[in-house]
Amino acid sequence: MIRENTPTTVWNRGYILIFLANLFQHMGQQTITALIPKYASSMGAAASVVGIVSGIFAISALAIRPVASPAFDCFRKRNIYVLATAILLVAYAVFYMAPNVNWLIAGRLLQGVGVGMCAPISLSIACDNLPEGSFAKGVSFFSLGQAFGQAVGPSLGLALSTNYGYKTTFIACFCVVFVCLILAFFVYSKPAPEDARYRIRFDTIVAKEAVPAAITMTFLTIPYACIGGFLLIYANDTLGITNIGLYYTVYAIGILVLRFVTGGLADKFGYRKVLVPTMACFAMTFVMFSVSKSITGFIAAAVFSALGYGIALPNLQALCMTSVPAEKRGVGSNTFFLGQDIGQFMGPYLAGLLADALIRSKNNGTIEGASNAVKASAYSTMYLVIIISLVIAIALVLLNTRKKDK
Repeated sequence: MIRENTPTTVWNRGYILIFLANLFQHMGQQTITALIPKYASSMGAAASVVGIVSGIFAISALAIRPVASPAFDCFRKRNIYVLATAILLVAYAVFYMAPNVNWLIAGRLLQGVGVGMCAPISLSIACDNLPEGSFAKGVSFFSLGQAFGQAVGPSLGLALSTNYGYKTTFIACFCVVFVCLILAFFVYSKPAPEDARYRIRFDTIVAKEAVPAAITMTFLTIPYACIGGFLLIYANDTLGITNIGLYYTVYAIGILVLRFVTGGLADKFGYRKVLVPTMACFAMTFVMFSVSKSITGFIAAAVFSALGYGIALPNLQALCMTSVPAEKRGVGSNTFFLGQDIGQFMGPYLAGLLADALIRSKNNGTIEGASNAVKASAYSTMYLVIIISLVIAIALVLLNTRKKDK
């Protein structure tokens, strides 16, 4: 009889349960990520403040990791996952009650605590339910939950908020993540080692083997975070493109198709041959953002984004998880998401500062009263400058994957 914790196929019971839980969690999270910046802007927040609201959840995610990471490999992972999901539910309740931007910031900080625990522990549980030799494929499929969330979340959230208001949308997010909480109680995870001790030390927070992939992830995340932080404001509010939700739908459909086709490429050909061209392709997304004035251009950008970030992310995750021994997958996953958290905060914050500076330079030194044409020009330039981060990410891949691929 085959033990449940020694899977022989990717789609086993334990993997399917964590896959579904992750899917519902990302549906709620992606809806919030897309709408919160627009909600803050509707409250009168400047671009720099919108950037803070968009990215500040990464600060609390970073803060919780030194406390949470040592627990990942010495307590039952399922219990931690249940707690993290419950925290996300509380954050969504705060968004529902928020009367001003300060409340949104508080909710985002609380959301960061939940995401800071939920993301690495779910990835670690998924890897524990994968057979050896199928990590790139399994992680690629696992991240389809995020892709599906991006397909449904932003478009559905934009439609709900337009027709029924933000409050109703936040209730919908709460209900979706509540489904994730129910599934979390049934997720399979290995029992914690009997001799494991909870200790906050550097090596229980950061796995040195995973640091190169984590740093690369920071520079890959910086531009990606700016899509969620400013795309709706740029395309919908300044360019007047009302059906910008199609960007998210096309992007996600592209991922759903590509993941099944490309899921095992890195297992066969090595990470460098997958990561370098996909990151270069992702850079074309921001070129299209900069020059496009209609939905057609943004749909083209969505295709480049799916070919780029959509393929690069799971392969970079797999590279990270195969760099650490099995008993350190919890801290290895935490290290990877540390890099992602830094990028999630730095991207919108720095981009918001740049956008405000560009608006002031073209509007007599002030943000107030700037026309949509001025704002559109500022965001267009901002997206071009962001490409620098991807150039750095490509350089890091070239430096750090030679030994791994051999």
